[in-house]
Amino acid sequence: MGNVSKYVVPILLTMGAFGVMGGGLVAPGLPTIGAAFDAPEEQVGLILSIYTLAAAIGLPVIGYFIDSIGRRKVGISCLLLDGIAGLTIIFAPNFSTLLILRFFQGIGIAGLVPVAMTMIDDLFSGEKKLQMMGYLTGSISLGAMIIPTVGGALAYIHWRLVFGVYGFSLVLALIFHKELSETRPVNGSRLGGSLYEYLSELFSTLKIKNIRNLMIHSFTLYFFLYALVTYLPLYLIKVHGFDEIFSGIALSGQAVFSAMLAWRATTIADHLDWRKRASLGFALISLSFLLLPYWPEGSYLISLSFIIYGVGMGIVSPTIYDRVARISPPEVTGSVIAIFNTMKYIGMTAAPILIGLSLLYLELSSIFLGVGAISAIWAGITHFS
Repeated sequence: MGNVSKYVVPILLTMGAFGVMGGGLVAPGLPTIGAAFDAPEEQVGLILSIYTLAAAIGLPVIGYFIDSIGRRKVGISCLLLDGIAGLTIIFAPNFSTLLILRFFQGIGIAGLVPVAMTMIDDLFSGEKKLQMMGYLTGSISLGAMIIPTVGGALAYIHWRLVFGVYGFSLVLALIFHKELSETRPVNGSRLGGSLYEYLSELFSTLKIKNIRNLMIHSFTLYFFLYALVTYLPLYLIKVHGFDEIFSGIALSGQAVFSAMLAWRATTIADHLDWRKRASLGFALISLSFLLLPYWPEGSYLISLSFIIYGVGMGIVSPTIYDRVARISPPEVTGSVIAIFNTMKYIGMTAAPILIGLSLLYLELSSIFLGVGAISAIWAGITHFS
């Protein structure tokens, strides 16, 4: 594996935080960016959805390259693609060019978390691996809290500054190149055969019940997250009369508690096995949704739901991140982790669509109760399966 730099942990954690810049950094400035290109209002959302589409398409391929040519080369390539495409958007002559660049940028950003997860799996074991996965998911949560604020502030000054932030990916690529050696185990891969043999191995792995269940965990967890992120602000404004500032604080608050709990993952693991931790996390997420319709109108007590959600997310996320890396066969670890993250993006994409359709027939409070019930059922399945 070569010598491991003392900077490996901060570099990988920074990669994780950069992995949430695809949507969070750009979202607050969407109206301004759309206006700059005279894009129809109904098309502005493509700036985000083209990114998640690129991630869903690109991640399985990225996983193959993580396992075949190595983690280091893929990590540097993804950082360069993210940075170059992001900076080039500053000079995009029209909206169509912007969307094409966002597609390529989405592939780059989508590969950052899988590379970080795979390298952590290579470098650490046992309790230390869980601790590192906790730090990684905590950094992702913290990034999700800070990055939208930065994006909004920069968009207020000028929309081009938002995409200038992606230049930091180029800086990280240089640091990554200088400080990190390849970590793929020398005897841990059987990729000397054909692509067909590799895919056969991967599909056989995905048939394993425990791994298949973790893929569903990933989809479910991020479906719940985007159900909250997408529709909670609307609920707070329409039903409770709060303003956008409180909505932002609410979403940031859950991210803070999520990060705090994720960073203490090993402490929780001392008392509960992985299955109990996962079921507890989903149960708390369920409770947060089930309580939402019952808080007094206009009461700040509704903040308790955000806190409970953040605690649940902070317990379950490092648990399933660690678990998928731990039980994946070494020869296809990168691909399994990439597909795990693909399911995350599918969940993020599905939540706004399905809940949006449900709003044609149901009140938002009823939908929150439904999401809470589904989370409770999933908690029970996780605990007893």
